[in-house]
Amino acid sequence: MKKILGLSAILLGTLVGFQASAGDANSQYSIHFAQQVPVIDGNGTDPAWDNAQSLTDFTFPWRADAAPATEFRALWDREALYFRYVLEDQHIAVGADPERAVLDSDRAEIFLAKDLQLSSYYTMEIDPKARVFSADAAYDMTKKKRVKLDSSWNWPGLVTKASITDNGYVVEAKLPMATITGLELWQDEAQSELLCALMRAEFTPKQDSSLDMGWMTWIDPKTAKPNFHNPGTFGTCKLVK
Repeated sequence: MKKILGLSAILLGTLVGFQASAGDANSQYSIHFAQQVPVIDGNGTDPAWDNAQSLTDFTFPWRADAAPATEFRALWDREALYFRYVLEDQHIAVGADPERAVLDSDRAEIFLAKDLQLSSYYTMEIDPKARVFSADAAYDMTKKKRVKLDSSWNWPGLVTKASITDNGYVVEAKLPMATITGLELWQDEAQSELLCALMRAEFTPKQDSSLDMGWMTWIDPKTAKPNFHNPGTFGTCKLVK
C-alpha cells in the first residue's frame, strides 16, 4: 500500500509540475489568425509572417555555449497551421546516409502531444533540405522515459519547404487542421490550444567526419542529459484572433 501511495505521489508531483510550467507565461506561444496566409516556399520572405508573434527564446540547456539565433513564427486559418523557423548556422550539417539522413542533419523540431502525460505524442523534425523525420511516440510517467517511437508513421497532409541562406537556413511548413483534429490533439472544446514542444538540433561537422551535437529548446526541461522526449519540454500553443 505504501508503495502505491508513494508512486501516486511521484506521478502527481510530476504532473503538477508540468501543469505549472505549461501555465507559465514564458511557456505559452500565441498563434495569430492569418488574414492572408503565407506562401510555403521555403524562402521565409512572405510578408504574412510579419503578423506572427516572434519567438526567439531558444537556448542550450545542456551546455554553456552561446546559442545561435533561432526564430519561430506560426499562423493559422481554418484550413491549416503555418509555421516558419529561421535558423542562424555557420556550419550546416546535412546527412547523406539514406537510412538516417535527417537524424544526421541540423533540423528544426516540433512535437505535439495528445495529453499532459504524453501517453501519445507526435514528432516532426525538418532538416535544411525539407526532409522530415516523424514518429508516433509515447512516454511512460512511471518509468519516466519514452517507451514508444514508431518512425514508420508520417504526418497526414504535411507540406514542408526549406532553403539554405548565407547565414543558415529557413524551414517552413503547413499542417492541415484536419490532421490535428484527427489525431485528437486539441486540448479544449474550442479547438484553440495545443501542447507543443519547439526545439532545434544544432550540429557542427568535425574534421573526423563525426558531429558535435548541440540540442536547443524553447523550454528547459531541467533534465540532467539532453532529452526532448519528456513532459518538461512542452508548453502551450494557443490560437488567437
